[in-house]
Amino acid sequence: MDVLHRKMKILATTSLILSALLLSSCQKETSNEFPFLVKIVNSDGIPLSNIYVRATADVPNAIPNFTGHTDVEGEVRFEYDRLAVLKIQATRGNPVTWIGCAFIRLEEGKEVQKTLVLQPFDPSVGGC
Repeated sequence: MDVLHRKMKILATTSLILSALLLSSCQKETSNEFPFLVKIVNSDGIPLSNIYVRATADVPNAIPNFTGHTDVEGEVRFEYDRLAVLKIQATRGNPVTWIGCAFIRLEEGKEVQKTLVLQPFDPSVGGC
């Protein structure tokens, strides 16, 4: 009886270890990092610096709400902690004289890039 009890204990322990290994190897690793880069260019493809960029969900009082200015290469980087589709709006001037808009879908663990072309702002059109 003692040998049978010991064999059952070994079998149960082995099964438990194998189950844990199988389950842990099947789980997808999550990084919780959703980096994205926005590049602003003119109609000739030349990068534009010091452009105000806002990236947010297209709903009132949205979270997230990212803002920043492009660097000398026309780029600004942000990072969010979850999957999202964000509306990007880039503007120059106060009042706004140039504008560009697009949507970006973030991907986990991958820097998504979006290039916007700034166009002259037409107040009669009303934005993006």
